[in-house]
Amino acid sequence: MYYTLDGIYFLRFRLNNYIRKIYLVMRNLQVILVCVMSGVFITNIFSQDTIDSLYKISQQQFSSGNYADALNSNFKALKIIEEGKDCNLLAYGNIKVGKMYYFLHDKQLALHYFFKSSRMADSCNIDSLKHLSLYNIGVIYTEKGKNDSALFFLNRAKNILEKDTADYNNLAKVNAVLADLHLLHTHNLELALKYIKDAEKYAEKSGSKDWMPFIQIKYSIYYRLIKNYPMAIKHAQIALELYEKNGAVEDKMYALYVLAGSFALSGDSKSYGLFQKLFALKDSVFKIETAKKIADYRTLYETEKKEKENILLNEKNKVNQLQIDSKNKTIIGLLICLLLFIIIVFWRISVINLKKKERLLEAQQKLQIERERISRDLHDNVGGQLSYVLFSLEANEETTAEKRKEKSTDLASSIRSITRNLRETIWALNQEKLSLKNLSDKLKIYTRNIFTYTNTQIRFKETIENDSELNPAFALSLFRICQEAVNNAFKHANATELVISIERKEKITIIISDNGIGFDRNNVNEVEHYGLANLLTRSKEINATINMESAVNNGCKVTLVV
Repeated sequence: MYYTLDGIYFLRFRLNNYIRKIYLVMRNLQVILVCVMSGVFITNIFSQDTIDSLYKISQQQFSSGNYADALNSNFKALKIIEEGKDCNLLAYGNIKVGKMYYFLHDKQLALHYFFKSSRMADSCNIDSLKHLSLYNIGVIYTEKGKNDSALFFLNRAKNILEKDTADYNNLAKVNAVLADLHLLHTHNLELALKYIKDAEKYAEKSGSKDWMPFIQIKYSIYYRLIKNYPMAIKHAQIALELYEKNGAVEDKMYALYVLAGSFALSGDSKSYGLFQKLFALKDSVFKIETAKKIADYRTLYETEKKEKENILLNEKNKVNQLQIDSKNKTIIGLLICLLLFIIIVFWRISVINLKKKERLLEAQQKLQIERERISRDLHDNVGGQLSYVLFSLEANEETTAEKRKEKSTDLASSIRSITRNLRETIWALNQEKLSLKNLSDKLKIYTRNIFTYTNTQIRFKETIENDSELNPAFALSLFRICQEAVNNAFKHANATELVISIERKEKITIIISDNGIGFDRNNVNEVEHYGLANLLTRSKEINATINMESAVNNGCKVTLVV
């Protein structure tokens, strides 16, 4: 036996009157809607409690073998569910009713409710109930001896469970029924034994003992068919012992039936036929006793269902009439809402256009600031040096060859410096994408070039995380600060080692340190000599902080944090 589970003054007066009426209607509708929603919410809560209570009663009635009353409890629950029209609950409710019809031996009606549940599970895509409906259909087809249909539905249920879930308990159940199909109908005992073992394996994985006695019965039937009666009796006894602990009445009877058959076949085979006649007689008496009660319950369910459908139809007609009556009253309200919507749209468009102008002005201001910064950079670096070159060219011709050579060297150095500064400025402004890594690489090249003919060892440390794009003008200012710090070390430090560290984590931190002769921080002339004031000015322009640490004969360390 198997355990189985859806609107000039007049016009203004009329307009105000219409608006007032619309307001009253809308307010009343709002109150009604709140009341209805509250009622629905409360009704749903009590309905769910009632459904749960009915299912508990049904389970108690089922466990005691009172299947007709259990069917009545499930019909009552299904009527409440149909009022709420919850697809999940409807599918499950139909399974419950189908299960009772199954145990009442009306497999045709059971099949009707199982197919109804299966259609609901498919249309509402309820994965948790698809396999259960398919399984129940497969069980009935198995008992009817319709092997192809049974295999089709049972294998569909098995595939769903194997692909989409890890429901070992239901996998054990499906495999056990497949074993029964091959034991009793196809007589493929080898395949039947495979399904029995698979069912046992899944039952052990599930950690539940619900289906272990059922599997033991399948073992008993298997051993009976191969005429190993001691093993058949052993497994039937194990099943009966397990069912006596927590099984339903029908389960215990099923185990007794199998055990009695095994005992009979082990001795006198005629007694087995008598047992079959006994159970057939029990089924016929059972049907006579419960048929009228089942018919009465079903008639009551169908009658109440029709009455509720008529009530719902009358209520729907009343609602339709109210909608027709209120349609003309709501047109003016809709027109007013449309007018307000148009006003809001035009206002919103005006605000958006104003914000666009503000953003454009802000962008132009930023562009002007960048232009001024670039102009200042060119003035400070290139303009000063060009002034020197121009002054030198306009000065009196030097009298001696040595002075002319010295002057030529100075002019060439100044022109090279001008060229280099222009290249650096162009390099920064021409970059579409400029990162801290690009700036670091440029600083490496610059430093190594100016220290090429010295004995100073150059070391770079670079830790750049989450590198992102930099504003070209910002990057150029940052490079100029580093460039000036490196130039100071080149000109004044007389160092044997220069270390440049560039780090990017939450902030940009650049440290340029040397082990040279250093200077006295309290000596104003030396501080100006090292250009600290110029470094401070440049760092403020890019909202950076700069710190210089130095002492006589103890090197110099410049720390820049952006």
